Amino acid sequence: MRDSLTQPNNLDAQQIIFLPLWARIALLVLLALLGLCAIGAGLHFLFSAPEASERVVPLMAIAQTAIGAFAIMVFVLFAERQLSTSRLYEKTNLFLDRHLIESLSRIEIPQLQAEQTVTVKPVTRASTVHGRRKDIFGCNYHLTLADFQMKFWIGLNVKRLSVIYFVKVNGPEDVEKLKEVFRFTFSGAEKVGYHTNFEHAQLGDEHIVSMWSTVFAEHAILGNPAEQLFWTQDIAMMTQSLARTAVRSNIDLNPSVEPGPL
Repeated sequence: MRDSLTQPNNLDAQQIIFLPLWARIALLVLLALLGLCAIGAGLHFLFSAPEASERVVPLMAIAQTAIGAFAIMVFVLFAERQLSTSRLYEKTNLFLDRHLIESLSRIEIPQLQAEQTVTVKPVTRASTVHGRRKDIFGCNYHLTLADFQMKFWIGLNVKRLSVIYFVKVNGPEDVEKLKEVFRFTFSGAEKVGYHTNFEHAQLGDEHIVSMWSTVFAEHAILGNPAEQLFWTQDIAMMTQSLARTAVRSNIDLNPSVEPGPL
């Protein structure tokens, strides 16, 4: 008896949510047929066989139960109470391809051109790269306005957001200078939980400094419209501040190499 009580429950409520589509449709069809057959049989006994009218009440009860179960199953089986892994991939792509672009496209740099927003384009890589993006869960973006150009990388790993900006520099001695120049940009980001690191690297003949800001969201981002809007707009504000500061300080945010984790 003790062993039977300690056995794991093999039927997880979440597994019911994630029944294959054909199984969901089959279950709904069975419930619909049960309801229709019960209604049909009840009407038959009511009008065509009055001597068996006592069967009408239980048949109507069956029909009512089937219709109620049908309505509940539609909600339960097709609701996104928890997202499957494939759906999380889809929502990550939507976040990177659409939601971020919408917020980033609202950036303005009035020092360059007043009453004009920037143009932002995601970078699509060669077909030989799975997903056609860079570094597993991120995407590169190119931002332009007039003669100004900058590149950056944004990644979303379910609850962890990372934003990476590359700066073209002369050498490692420029790291401290960049920390001071962008102090207000990243100190503002720290208020919502971002942690920023600066790392120098030489990639070919080019010296760059990677400015990597990362934050763990307290609440789920994917599937939560309010959180998605907050974080996309927050990233856009940080990027706008960085771009405006770079323009004022004559800093090059457009190295030849595409930004990403080093």
